[in-house]
Amino acid sequence: MKVKLKDEEKKLHESEEQTNQLLVKVQSESSKAQRKSKQVGEFRDECLANKERIEVEQEEANQDLQQALPYLIEAENAVKSITAKDIVELKTMKTPSDIIRLVFDGVLILLQNKLVDVRMEPKVINKKTVDFLHDSFDETAKAMMADVRFLANLFDFSKNEKDNINDETCELLMPYLELENFNPAVAKKASNAAEGLCKWVGAMVMYHEAAKIVKPKMDYLKIQTARVEVALRQLAEAEEELAQAQAILREINNQFEAAMASKTELEQRALATRRKMDQANKLINGLAGEKARWTEDSNNFAERRKRLVGDVTLAAAFVSYCGPFNAEYRTKLRKE
Repeated sequence: MKVKLKDEEKKLHESEEQTNQLLVKVQSESSKAQRKSKQVGEFRDECLANKERIEVEQEEANQDLQQALPYLIEAENAVKSITAKDIVELKTMKTPSDIIRLVFDGVLILLQNKLVDVRMEPKVINKKTVDFLHDSFDETAKAMMADVRFLANLFDFSKNEKDNINDETCELLMPYLELENFNPAVAKKASNAAEGLCKWVGAMVMYHEAAKIVKPKMDYLKIQTARVEVALRQLAEAEEELAQAQAILREINNQFEAAMASKTELEQRALATRRKMDQANKLINGLAGEKARWTEDSNNFAERRKRLVGDVTLAAAFVSYCGPFNAEYRTKLRKE
């Protein structure tokens, strides 16, 4: 039992050392996880706050941009109003009126196509003669109309390239737009296609003027959105690191709990063994105190055994000879 207790106490000591080491490790990893959790929490709050702020600003910018959309819709509807028959009609005109020529100059400028060298010449618009720029209809516009995708290209420009319009392009168009009779109503008198193209040119310029107010904000938001996306990716990585740290902490906690359970079991086993040994020692010590009495009793039993035959003979004689007498007389005989 002493050997067993010694072995159990040795195992208990080893378990205590292991538990203490795990406790130190748990405290260390717990501290790391708490610091990481705090850092990730602060970073998450910052990212989400920036994301929410940018979403609000984007909504405001989109509302501002909505003010430019009617002009874009007007431009698209203007192109839709032009039919292939209208284009064929323009192509067959031997001497297109000056309003048609100038409208096509506006289209060429928006599409950033080549224009002829600048020179002044008289133009007749709505029966009024004015000195204006020489047009590029014969040199460039006819070739542009010859493209079967002419109208499709205008649609594509309105949809995908509208934001490429710049202030310089609009400045080049201003002399045309400020011309007294450069308007869809006058253009309609010359051609249905000219009316649609005149509306398209004017609407695209108005779209640019409305959109350019929003563009700096949209560009800023685009940059900020990209930064937030990077921050959110970094946040995801940080949260993954936090999850790994928490997983490590859980594993160490499980090991610590298992070690504590093993230690408790060893303590209980050692305590039970110690109690048994204490009880055995008490029993042995108690039995040692009875040894002298047992020895004396043993000697007395040996002596009495020697006298046993005589005692039995005497008792038998007494019973035989004194039996008939009453108790009082037998007592008297025994004493005498």
